[in-house]
Formats: sequence, C-alpha cells, structure tokens
Amino acid sequence: MTPPVNHPFFLGLRLLLKTLVRAWLRISRGLAVLGREHLPARRRGCMLIANHAAFIDSVYIIAAVRPRFTICGAKPKYFEKPLSGFLFRTANIMKVTGEDQFLADCVRLLAAGEAILIYPEMGRNPAGMGPFTTWAARVALESGAPVIPLYLYGTTQGDTGRKTLAAGPPFTPSGDREAVTAEFRRRILACRELVRPPEVKGRTQ
Repeated sequence: MTPPVNHPFFLGLRLLLKTLVRAWLRISRGLAVLGREHLPARRRGCMLIANHAAFIDSVYIIAAVRPRFTICGAKPKYFEKPLSGFLFRTANIMKVTGEDQFLADCVRLLAAGEAILIYPEMGRNPAGMGPFTTWAARVALESGAPVIPLYLYGTTQGDTGRKTLAAGPPFTPSGDREAVTAEFRRRILACRELVRPPEVKGRTQ
C-alpha cells in the first residue's frame, strides 16, 4: 500500500492555495472552462482523464474542479526530494510504484467515494498527446466508475491564447482494455476540438 493521500494537513493547505489560485485566475482571466456542467459538483467516485503536457496541468484542473480529488499518480523519485515531495503531497498526488499497486489504490479510492484524476499517457508529453497505456482502462473496468474526459489547451508546445479546459459528458466504458483505451483517446480528442483555435484544428497529434 502506498503512503496515504487525503492527509488532513495537506488537504487544508491545498484548499487554501486552491482558493488563492482560483481568485488569481478569475481576476486575470487565466483559465476558461467549457462543459462545466459535466464536472462533478460534489465529491463522488468518478474518474477524470486528461492529456498531460506540463506539471502545471494539475494546478489548472485542481482550480477548475470544485470537489477534491486524488491525482494518480507520480513516480517515487518526486517524493524523495523534500521540496518536490512537499508540493506533490500538497497537490494530493499518489505515489505509483507499479501497475498492480496503481490499480489497487485507484480502485480503493473510487470504492471509498473519492474522485481521481488519471493521465492515461502516464507521463508528460510537452509536444502533444503521446501513446496511452491501458492502466486507466484497467481502473475503469475494475471499478465500474463513471469517467469524465478532459482536454487542457494552452500548456502544450505551440499552443497560443487563453488556457482552456474542456470537459465532456461522463460515460461508463465497457469492453476490453485496448478498446476502452481507444475510447478514452477518442473522447479526449473530442474535447480538444472544442477548445483549439480554428487555425490549428487541422493539426494532428
């Protein structure tokens, strides 16, 4: 079992920082949100899935989503250094030591009524969306939790203009891991088409 997430001290600090970040984003018009009605209004067992280009992606998603959620997850090396370990625990990021541990802990959180965020690429791809692993699909199939696709525009190399998060309607996937993984990608790309400027909508990534 990994070290526990949802630690009261770090949750309190996260809430304080989230309030400040949301206020700054509102004043600066630094983030637009499309499909807000699809985002959870209260904490419940659900999966958020999104593209991942930069570390700051999690900050924007934390600011946009009202209830708390656990980010699943990050490599152990990020928890070994005092500063990055402190920041990752404040962001409520789960340590990932392997696929079986990842699956068990994600399913446990969902069964407890917690929301989680998974980046199906299982790593950052600054130049554009990379290949998806089947890890997120395994969690969805094992847990039966509803899945909400997201696309964050503005942190990938070459993006211009306002940061924008698009959320698609929740769905409950079925099928095998490969089919569900392909469905995850299709739905995230559908969200991308809602937010990219017209001049780059023809670009493939």
